[in-house]
Amino acid sequence: MKIFTNANIVTPDEILENHCLAVENGRIAKIGRDISTEGAEVIDCHGGYLMPGIIDIHSDMIENLLQPRSTAMMSFQLGLDEAEKQLCACGITTIYHSVSMYKEGTWDSREIRSAKSVKKLSELIKKKKTGSHLIHNKYHLRYELDNIKCYDNVLELMDNGNVDLLSIMDHRPGQGQYKDLSIYRRHLPNQGRDLSDEEFAQLVEREQTKPMIEGEKLTDLVKKAKSLDIPVSSHDDDSSECIQRDIKLGVDISEFPITLEVAKEAKSAGIAALLGAPNILLGGSHSGNLSAEVAVKEGCGDILCSDYYPQALLRAVFYLANKGVLSLPQAVKLVSLNPAKAVKISNETGSLEVGKTADMLIIEKDMEGQPALKGVYVDGVAAMTMNYSEVQK
Repeated sequence: MKIFTNANIVTPDEILENHCLAVENGRIAKIGRDISTEGAEVIDCHGGYLMPGIIDIHSDMIENLLQPRSTAMMSFQLGLDEAEKQLCACGITTIYHSVSMYKEGTWDSREIRSAKSVKKLSELIKKKKTGSHLIHNKYHLRYELDNIKCYDNVLELMDNGNVDLLSIMDHRPGQGQYKDLSIYRRHLPNQGRDLSDEEFAQLVEREQTKPMIEGEKLTDLVKKAKSLDIPVSSHDDDSSECIQRDIKLGVDISEFPITLEVAKEAKSAGIAALLGAPNILLGGSHSGNLSAEVAVKEGCGDILCSDYYPQALLRAVFYLANKGVLSLPQAVKLVSLNPAKAVKISNETGSLEVGKTADMLIIEKDMEGQPALKGVYVDGVAAMTMNYSEVQK
């Protein structure tokens, strides 16, 4: 048995000051002010916070680890192993690796986003779940709905148990993330930015009128996911019509709603609204869309994810708490219990409660009030510890 002592334990509703937490067989066995340490391994938290490990359900950081250059495809096993270490150092104990499956020939397609690469990575992640791992790895399949050719590949991956979360995406210009065409143009690769106004208008028309997975095929896709207990998210909802479609389909999560009104409608419909932690730290969306901080203040931001920058999650939690936007327990829920509920794993993890998996972080605040991560525990085992030192004068 392990006993974590001298801890300020962050629960979903409060901070239990100067409490202890006991771990046995990888699970939380007891929480109390005084727990006998006789015969146990003692971990002194030195008055720091003991909080649940971060659950990141949308992160595509692994794409650049696997394909750092257009002509450099690294070993997938190497990339996955290295991703674990980087994510663990950010306090992430459960990761949903979010690799997109794009149609070949589109401007944002890369080899890592091909059906072949997606299958290869998802199989490695599936294998890692029951093998040697540092943190809990899961696979989030982001499926671009113009990729009609790969529809059956998605069904196969779900049937084979390779998919833990399915996202349906539509990155056509003039709607969603790219409702503002000037933002779309700025996000194009260099050759796209060099188009004349006439050529750009032709590109937009071509993209807006291309065939898409919709209607019955889209309904069948989501039905298949739901029949396999795979949560489903919708990407970049920009209107009431999108939310009404989500309700009809049975979507669980609205990823990056474009406006506050859409986020509020999603919340009212019982659909969790997911926002980016980098958005919090940057003071707004890098695409000019909804401010995550505004959504949280308005009570319609349920989940924070790392999106493309895992280092932002822990800092965003303490930013919101230090600024008084939320209490620390409320801010922690954005990266722990709320995502766990949305992807249906909250019976196992997401909060420090007796019976749940002992995925935990020891956090101290530095002199500026920023979080200093001192320890990461996965299934009660020390996955990573950090010992900060200061120059002695």
